[in-house]
Amino acid sequence: MLEFAIVGAGFGGLAMGLALQRAGVGEFLVLEKADRVGGTWRENQYPGAACDVPSHLYSLAQAPNAGWTRMFPQQPEIQAHLERSAAALVAAGRVCFGWQLVEARWDAQQGAWALLAGDGRQLWARHLVMALGGLHVPAYAAIERRGVYAGVEFHSARWRHDVDLRGRRVVVIGTGASAIQLIPEIAAQGAQLTVLQRSAPWILPRPDFAIAPFWQAVLARVPALRLALRGGIFLLLEVLSHGLLDRRLAGWARWLARRHREAQVADPALRARLTPDYAIGCKRVLISSNYYPALQRPNVQLESTPAAAIEAGGVRLADGRLIEAEVLIHGTGFRPLDVLSGLRILGREGRELAVDWGPRPQAHLGIGVHGYPNLHFLLGPNTALGHNSVLYMIECQVRHILALHAARRRRGALAVEPALPAQQAFMAQVDRGFAASAWADGCRSWYLDSAGHNIALWTRTCLAYRWRTRLDEGDYCWSLAPD
Repeated sequence: MLEFAIVGAGFGGLAMGLALQRAGVGEFLVLEKADRVGGTWRENQYPGAACDVPSHLYSLAQAPNAGWTRMFPQQPEIQAHLERSAAALVAAGRVCFGWQLVEARWDAQQGAWALLAGDGRQLWARHLVMALGGLHVPAYAAIERRGVYAGVEFHSARWRHDVDLRGRRVVVIGTGASAIQLIPEIAAQGAQLTVLQRSAPWILPRPDFAIAPFWQAVLARVPALRLALRGGIFLLLEVLSHGLLDRRLAGWARWLARRHREAQVADPALRARLTPDYAIGCKRVLISSNYYPALQRPNVQLESTPAAAIEAGGVRLADGRLIEAEVLIHGTGFRPLDVLSGLRILGREGRELAVDWGPRPQAHLGIGVHGYPNLHFLLGPNTALGHNSVLYMIECQVRHILALHAARRRRGALAVEPALPAQQAFMAQVDRGFAASAWADGCRSWYLDSAGHNIALWTRTCLAYRWRTRLDEGDYCWSLAPD
């Protein structure tokens, strides 16, 4: 029997695996459905894919990288970093590829999880860690389809590298985080590009630059300097985050976004169409310094008329015009809750997580769920960020899970799960923070469910989360014997 089974080999799963290896926990496996590590960064390979967090903060503390070549790393470099970070785990046989979990069932007599793969293989694990990530199940805009589209069609997260876009009529649906990265790349290829914008995003400038080999060598030879740079970036983002955590303090961000737009868009009419009609922060704030220039290229057209239907020849707009397209690309983001689709998680007394989370996903600290012993989530509900590095959140969660595991063994308990009052108190804290934040300013975003509940975001600073995830054993129920 495994002590830990970890599902997913992205940043979360690797962070958990490396921590267990360092702690000397011998029996654990990272179960990965694909044939290599990477998670989100393995899946998203569209042109221009890059991180919105500076590189020296976007790496695990236990897997430092002094050799980042840019201030904001791009997908190939991040994927390479993940593969290097995973090398020791892979070499030790701790990562099992091609293992897709379809059912996890808690067995109270065994005090363990029975795990079933899609191909019928089975495993037992005392603790189950779900490191599924949230940005890989594609979302699509609700656009009517009239017949079968005759061209090539794909989502940004399922990029078709075999499709040559040069000189072709291309339509991109969406202007979210993925879209504003890939649009400048497509435009530069000379495609006849039409961008369909539902709502204009708030965009801040991207202070990206190459990091010279000299400075890479210095950071490698002087770890204290690298740590100081990492810490400085973290603290700067913590300070700036207050413009989102308290919407009364968002003036600096509004000013910077407006100044950026005015500096890069000369045409007043186009600038007006690119001006958001909702409060800054209500949806994800984006960073880019090449998106606005790309829209002003002669081969690019911005359309803000709503799309009505996808037809054989392209996209029909609400005003009746047909935007002809040989290639249709959906840059419409992801469905974070659908990472559990196709997976049954059965807890105590026949409870099923899909049912319990039907009204609203709830987890204590975003990590554990009442009724599901020894089950832990990394980047679970209400622990995503809109203002700093999620890797810091992951490391706080890994630290908490290790402390919980040590306490369970010290007590001689078979299982541990959050007490319901503790879980409810955490959710109430999240909701209080959300009510004062920019994210609660009235618009619709992927942060919210259909009832308007915040299902995604942590609504305080990262340092507050670090403090909140200190282990309080009184928040948990401990099972000392089989039921």
